[in-house]
Amino acid sequence: MKENEAIMKRQVFNLHFKNEDMDFMLNWAIGIGQIVGLTASQVFYAVHDIKDGDPRGWCNGFSRLGDFQTDQAESFTQSRQAVAAGEAYLGAAYAYRSAIQYTNPFTPEFTKRITKLEQAFQSGIRQLGIPMRPVEVPYAGTTLPGYFLEHDATLRPLMLMVGGGDTFREDLFYFAGYPGWKRGYNVMMVDLPGQGITPNRGLHFQVDMAEPISAILDWLEANAAGKPQQIAIYGVSGGGYFTAQAAAHDPRIQAWIAATPIFDMGELFRTEFGVAMKAPGWLVNTVMRLVGALNVSAEINLAKYAWQFGVSDFKYASEQVILQAKLVDYTTITCPSLFLVSEGETPRLIKQAQIVYDDFVKRSVNVRLQKFNAAQGADAHCELNNLRLTHLIIFDWLDQLFGHDSGDIRLRC
Repeated sequence: MKENEAIMKRQVFNLHFKNEDMDFMLNWAIGIGQIVGLTASQVFYAVHDIKDGDPRGWCNGFSRLGDFQTDQAESFTQSRQAVAAGEAYLGAAYAYRSAIQYTNPFTPEFTKRITKLEQAFQSGIRQLGIPMRPVEVPYAGTTLPGYFLEHDATLRPLMLMVGGGDTFREDLFYFAGYPGWKRGYNVMMVDLPGQGITPNRGLHFQVDMAEPISAILDWLEANAAGKPQQIAIYGVSGGGYFTAQAAAHDPRIQAWIAATPIFDMGELFRTEFGVAMKAPGWLVNTVMRLVGALNVSAEINLAKYAWQFGVSDFKYASEQVILQAKLVDYTTITCPSLFLVSEGETPRLIKQAQIVYDDFVKRSVNVRLQKFNAAQGADAHCELNNLRLTHLIIFDWLDQLFGHDSGDIRLRC
């Protein structure tokens, strides 16, 4: 891959880097700060002196920032400033999370940064007094790691948050956990096979995610303080495909939200990963660095995807997805649905969303297609650069659908 080529189109405008993939990750880190974690100035500080597209500089910059934020959090804890400590710990968590994005999963640094991420994240949650706990959902002879945010035993609407190809369970907290908590929702956040650390448990991306999602709903029925009656599922990126499978399979799901809905993953791999597929398999395997000829940051990401698929070659994984990924029969989905589409998405994602939307309208299914653009500050993949706006639209829509009154909860810090 050339120096500035992207694995996949994910935004309209670049903020700082010419390297498309790294600039998207920068956009992601800044977008998180609207909800929780680091401020924009802290994010820019982490990257201010790194070479465009240099993954080592990126990792070092965010790792140093994570260590600094951890020290700040410990100082606040000693002086009994719980809120300040909690915010600093979450800032540290997402600094480590950013560093993980360009860390080879086969190196000791990967495991160390995962541990730092989890410890800082859970410390921040405790300091802020958010009623969330780590959970393990039994599946395929092992467990799926997650977090369950449950207010109390009162029956409340439940959001099941599903990530995509690049997410960890901690990421799901700002996609739905934190905003959902403030709006009075219980939120379940779990890594599906292939996500987070599940490849180290022998669980890899699979063509059908309806089964593990149903296992999560089974766990909730057995373990939630109040058996959920109103269940919404929200998927981002590849989660738009996983949740489509679940919505078509499990009648317990009463509302489907996707950014964006995907019914044909094989087509997406075939048409949108063409740049990545230009690199020969041996090159992806070894992540060979040819200065000036390769986009090294993208190659590391491709190696990480291969690890998530349980193979050594991303090209092989892509070929298998194209061959094996099943079409979702979206014509069987009848639950109310909200589709989120930004103008920065790849054209094939936009087209698939439109196809599903048009079918739902034709069948008189309750559906809304919400489009975002750069003028709204929401032109990036999954609207990552304006999550606040996204959350207002999602939870206002769900409140109306479920007859839920957020009350004063929305005023919480």
